[in-house]
Amino acid sequence: MSSHSHAPEPVPPFLLIGIAAIIAITLLGTAFTRVTEIGSQERAETAITKSVMLRFTDEADGGVSVYNHDSGALIWHYPPETGGFVRTAMRAVVHSRKVAGIGPEAPFQLARTEEGRLLLTDPVTDLTVGLEAFGADNVRDFAQILDNKDANG
Repeated sequence: MSSHSHAPEPVPPFLLIGIAAIIAITLLGTAFTRVTEIGSQERAETAITKSVMLRFTDEADGGVSVYNHDSGALIWHYPPETGGFVRTAMRAVVHSRKVAGIGPEAPFQLARTEEGRLLLTDPVTDLTVGLEAFGADNVRDFAQILDNKDANG
C-alpha cells in the first residue's frame, strides 16, 4: 500500500477577496452601529466557557503563526497559502486597529460561549466578530486554535 500525502489546496484568490469583503462589511456595520446606536439591540451577556488571548505573527516565509499571548507557546502555524479564512479574518480585524491608529501589540481574544458560539474580540477596539456567520468550515479553523493544548497555557 502506498500512502499519499496531500497538501491542502490553495484557496482561490476570488474566494479570499469575497471573504475579506464580507468581513469588512461586517466590521463597518458593527462600527456604524456602535457609533450611532442605530440598529443596536441590547443582548444578554452570555457566559464564556473557554477563551485564550492570541498574538498573530506574519513569518518571513509567508506563513502565519498563532501564539498564546500569556504563555508565549506556539498554538498553530499556517504555512504559506494555507489558513485563508484565519488570515483574512485577522487582517480585517487588524485593519480596524490601523484605522483607529492603534498598533498590533495588544492580543486578541478567541472565546467560546455557553451556546457554543465562537467570538473573536479585539479588546482594544471593543470589536467582536461572531465567527459562526462565516460557516462551519471557517469556525472549525478557529475552534482548532482554541482547542489546541497550547492554548490553555
